[in-house]
Formats: sequence, C-alpha cells, structure tokens
Amino acid sequence: MFKKILIVTLVVLLLAGCAATGGATKLGLGHKVTFADRSADATADKAGTIISDALFAAAAVDANGKVVGIRIDDAQITASFDAAGKIVTDLTAEGKTKVELGDEYGMVKYGNAVQEWYKQVADLEKWMVGKTSDQIKGMKTKTSETEGLVSDEADLNGKVTIGISDFLVVAQEAIANAK
Repeated sequence: MFKKILIVTLVVLLLAGCAATGGATKLGLGHKVTFADRSADATADKAGTIISDALFAAAAVDANGKVVGIRIDDAQITASFDAAGKIVTDLTAEGKTKVELGDEYGMVKYGNAVQEWYKQVADLEKWMVGKTSDQIKGMKTKTSETEGLVSDEADLNGKVTIGISDFLVVAQEAIANAK
C-alpha cells in the first residue's frame, strides 16, 4: 500500500510541477525510519510492542530550487508479541499511514490537538510551497515541552502544533534528492 501511495504522490507532484513550471520540474524523495520510544517489552500479563515510524516526503522542485509541490506522510506500524517472543499481530493486515487514517488517527479526540495530524501536515506542506530548502531550514521555530521543535511562523501558529524537526529533515532530503 505504501508503494502505491508513494507512486501516486509522485505522479501527482510531477504533473502539478510540470504544469506550474513549464516542464522543468525535478522530483525527490526523503525518508526517516525510526523505532518509537513507546515500544515496550512483553510481560506475563501484557503483549510487548514494537512501533516503527517511516516518515517520508516527496517533493517537486522547479529549476530555481523552489518547491512546487510536497507531500509528507508517516507510516506508524505497531507489531505485538507475547512473553515467549511469538508475534501476535496479523502480519497480513495492511497498515495505513497517518494521512490514510485521517480523522481515525484521533489526535483531536484523544490528544486534544487543534486539528488532526493530516490537516496539520497539509498546512505545513502549503507553507513549504514556493520556498527553497534553505528557506524551509530557516523556518522560525520554538521548543515545546511536549512536542519538541514546533513552528513559530505566524501563518502556522494555531494550525501546526505537532513537532516538526523530522518533517524539516525529510523535506530537505527530498529537495536535495530532486533530479
């Protein structure tokens, strides 16, 4: 499923970029794969979990190095195992990305967020369009006790409250890889 999403995203970005720039658009990908610190050992009473985050960005860049389109998504996949180490997760089940989950991800309902993850990322993507990698890297930021590095850009305040440091990294990687 993730490959399908990535391919569709790249095609959409390529077509949008070609239309916007007369065909001089280059595409690039960026990614960061980590294990979440919320992973846990199994006990006699509770299954253990391993949580993997695969954050990725696809960017279309014009001849001047400006972003004409960008998509960011995160596949946060959890697998569980019992105290004997036997996997108890259905490995044939297809995982969904945070964008695919949409409102089901539950940041508003369970985390009292200002808006769902996919909407916050969409606002961040809109902010990145028209900017170079250096301008994105130079985004005004501040530190939040709960989220780490967050945006301090006036047009994102109140819209994007999630931690953005990894988003900036994968976006810059995607722009640098645009060929």
